[in-house]
Amino acid sequence: MKTKYFWLLLGLLGLPLYAQDASVLRAAMWLSGAASLEEIPADYVERLESARVVRVNSSTLRAGDVLTDYQVACILDYRSRYGNILSFEELALVDGFSAEAVAALRPFLSLEAFGSSVDPVRASVLARGTLSTFGMKGRVSGPGFRAGGAFRSKAGSFYLEGEYRHLRVLGGYFHARWGQGLASWTGFSMSSLSSLDAFVRRSTGLSPVWSYAPSSVYKGVAAEYSLSHWRFSAFAGSSYGFHTDYMWRSGQVGVSWLPGRLALDGRLNVRGVDLVGEMAVGGQAVACTASARGSWWALQGRFIPNKYSGKKNGEYALAGGLSFKGDRWVSLAGKEGFGSSVPVMKASLTAEGSYLPVASDRRRYQVRVYGLWQWQMSPVFLLDVRFTERYRNYESPRTDFRADVSAASGPWLGVLRLEADYCSSWGCLGYLEGGYKGSVLAAYLRVTGFSVSSWAARIYCYERDAAGTFSVPAYNGRGFALSAVGSCKWKHIKANLRAACQFRVGQKPAPTLNLQLQCDL
Repeated sequence: MKTKYFWLLLGLLGLPLYAQDASVLRAAMWLSGAASLEEIPADYVERLESARVVRVNSSTLRAGDVLTDYQVACILDYRSRYGNILSFEELALVDGFSAEAVAALRPFLSLEAFGSSVDPVRASVLARGTLSTFGMKGRVSGPGFRAGGAFRSKAGSFYLEGEYRHLRVLGGYFHARWGQGLASWTGFSMSSLSSLDAFVRRSTGLSPVWSYAPSSVYKGVAAEYSLSHWRFSAFAGSSYGFHTDYMWRSGQVGVSWLPGRLALDGRLNVRGVDLVGEMAVGGQAVACTASARGSWWALQGRFIPNKYSGKKNGEYALAGGLSFKGDRWVSLAGKEGFGSSVPVMKASLTAEGSYLPVASDRRRYQVRVYGLWQWQMSPVFLLDVRFTERYRNYESPRTDFRADVSAASGPWLGVLRLEADYCSSWGCLGYLEGGYKGSVLAAYLRVTGFSVSSWAARIYCYERDAAGTFSVPAYNGRGFALSAVGSCKWKHIKANLRAACQFRVGQKPAPTLNLQLQCDL
């Protein structure tokens, strides 16, 4: 049996291969504040895969999949003073942006002036099959509208969105994210402050959901009306609520109301320092969160009593972080233009202490420390070292150390990872990956070995997959795995494939085969 799976997998590795667009993952990391691919919320990847390009010089510019209300207000104010933004270097100087932000979001931004062209009608259909399931995704967009849907194993989602002047109407499945999440923050909520960007959440308001298996989202209808510096939003369906905010060049203030909750949120930029906070009344308690973020430091405090209706358990926490960026920069091999140069040295350290009482135990607390060091050794080679320490008085402590050495030059890349952790017992994982990504063909091959003696010491590791699916499995037990992902693109058609097999001691081989066909019109 093992020999059959081995030769099947070996044959599949000879096919052309493809994985998720690296620009989508890079943007999702920056938008969510994640410090590694394993921390990216899946809904960010799904949202960006269906996002349309934003014209920053458009007269109808508004927040959405990529830009926040604060960024939109800053762009509009800048353009009223100096005219259209003519380069990405100029956009990086606008309040609410930075060189890192523009480099991450560049694939989703256009400097094309409004009126020079009209959004064409575009459509995409994606069919995906595995050894056990079948799913489909589709989307269509054009001037003033877009729609999409996803279906797999009797689950899925859909959305319909229309825009006319200052009004936007949304139906189906959608997210509602305002403030810092005390009143409303649907979808995945990252709790680890592993980077300075994670200290301040990016409020995106109403946004559609395009997912095979949506969770913690709203279903129904929603509307948003923008007028000058004001925005009014409302939704009804599986729940209902209302939000309004006022935006100006250096800040924003908003009010949210949902059943049983009323919240006031605000943001102010003072000489490059972001001051962000929210206060909410819910149930029999008042909760608040406040953050301050500078160019190289960040602070956050959270006060959320048990009796607050928007939180299952109480949380009282203080956190802080520092970052360092060297003065020396290096140009990456095979890249040109804006974003092709990076600092030689980057480092950050964040720490958080929290008190987490529950009815059964009023003395629970935890301390977390997260360290990151990146060294761009040459235009080709990067060393990325990470260290995590988590102590809880109600669970076993966990220590994790990881080192990646990656090489990238033009269409070729390679990564070597070594990771070890300790949580009651030891766990270790290592993989070697090589790949090629051209305009027509792309291919990636990975060999992974792991030895994890308990579920508590499990190791999460991102794995490349076809577009439309984000995979971060947990490794447990002892064994090895082989995987290959890639595609072939011909005109408007893409054929995507992922073939993998995991071999664990004492268990049968676990093969997976994902085939995907995508047609873009």
